[in-house]
Amino acid sequence: MRLNARILFAATTLLCGRAAAQDSPGWVHIHVDESQKGSRVRVNLPIAVVEAALKAAPATVASDGHIHLGLSRHHDELSIADLRHMWEGLRNAGDADFVTAEEGDESVKVARRGDLVEIHVARPTRSEEVQVSVPASLVDVLLAGDGESLDVKAAFAELKKRPGDVIRVKDSNSNVRVWIDDKSSE
Repeated sequence: MRLNARILFAATTLLCGRAAAQDSPGWVHIHVDESQKGSRVRVNLPIAVVEAALKAAPATVASDGHIHLGLSRHHDELSIADLRHMWEGLRNAGDADFVTAEEGDESVKVARRGDLVEIHVARPTRSEEVQVSVPASLVDVLLAGDGESLDVKAAFAELKKRPGDVIRVKDSNSNVRVWIDDKSSE
């Protein structure tokens, strides 16, 4: 569940910022089911509630619509500047399969298809699957600027244009879905 918790945190961060840019009523949904533990979490929040939570974020984490990661330049860490350089090369490459890896029953694929960067990880024998589709335009605005911060406010404005699934994670023990729509519940 550690991977799911990280994905849930990242999705919540993105969605909170997305909510701040929303002009019309909308809803953010995060559903997590863990069959092994018998637990279910359902979060269905109006955009206005998430916007208020984002405004309350500590200044050391978020200010002026940017998330500050506080990354240092240790040899084993990737900086936001490094990510910007990598993204520039990937963006300019157009449609392509960037990573395809298979080992045993596990496969990983990272590809660009039109305006989407697609990440797919599968372990069929364990019934595990991660699917993430990220609009290239979202990555563009998230990485805009300089320094070690992400422009979350601009990313949320971009997400506003694309309701629907943001992240889906399935494995033998859990199912996580994060999406945006105009309904109060699924």
